[in-house]
Amino acid sequence: MSENSPRQWLELSEEGPRRVVAIASVAALLIATTLLHSEIGRFVSVHPLWLSFVASLPGFGLLLMAYLGWRDAGETNRLRIEANRHLKDANGLRAEANELQQEITRLQTELNKHLQQIADNTKRAITPAERNAGILRKYLRKNASVSEGQGVLGNAPEIVEISDDHVVTLFSPSSPSSSVAWCVGVHCDDLQVVEIPHGSCPVRLTVLKRYGPNVQLGEITRWEDRLTPTATVFPKGDTVYYARFVKPGSPEIRTLAVYADKVGANSFLLEGSAGDRAVGDKKEISKKALALLVDYKDTGFTHSTSNGPNGRLFIW
Repeated sequence: MSENSPRQWLELSEEGPRRVVAIASVAALLIATTLLHSEIGRFVSVHPLWLSFVASLPGFGLLLMAYLGWRDAGETNRLRIEANRHLKDANGLRAEANELQQEITRLQTELNKHLQQIADNTKRAITPAERNAGILRKYLRKNASVSEGQGVLGNAPEIVEISDDHVVTLFSPSSPSSSVAWCVGVHCDDLQVVEIPHGSCPVRLTVLKRYGPNVQLGEITRWEDRLTPTATVFPKGDTVYYARFVKPGSPEIRTLAVYADKVGANSFLLEGSAGDRAVGDKKEISKKALALLVDYKDTGFTHSTSNGPNGRLFIW
């Protein structure tokens, strides 16, 4: 049964009584005429015609009502048939619209797949410089084992900056092996990167070509101090104490160095890779150095190499 059957049933239920009333009215009139034929004849013979006409009006009215009810029932049938036809057409159009919507959905899905495939095929491939820069960003502010040509570049310089155009800056602080700090740039296109630890360094770099010359940074021991005003230059003499510290399981390296005054005065310069710097006599510098040694050991650092102090300081 279709979804419109209840409505059709309702129309039939309304039309039925009209037909029944019309048929019943005609039947009643015929029966009454048949049964009362003689009485009707006597009534007409003894009464004026106008009175007989008035008396017959209810019967004619009943016939008129029956005729009108029958005609309305026929018109109703015609309209119902036409409505059913339109309803059938509407159902067909609705089904066709549903099929078209399903086809549109399928075509949209196919289009999305093709667009994604086009996007994947036209995606720009990552360049070697971008690849190397992405790796090195994981090791910012870490020391790296750097080789250049047949030798090693500096004392495990620190990876301090990577620019937007993929130039990495390597920084080597002032130390007993190099009294002057320096930095150098290397474009990531001219760099080989291997993520294999080397000693306490978590990554190995091979420089194929430098990006500009070395930049001298004075006696600084931290990259952050490169912009500070240059401190009074201490007349460095002999290195009376030097120690290198490593932390197990960490690539971080710390160094501590003490230099004697070049002219032999009771004055010493203490420099630490963590940015510590102090100038004082033998007692003051010894206290400062011992305090730093205690701090290093308390944070998990252990000696890697050391030299001195050969009686020049109160350090043991």
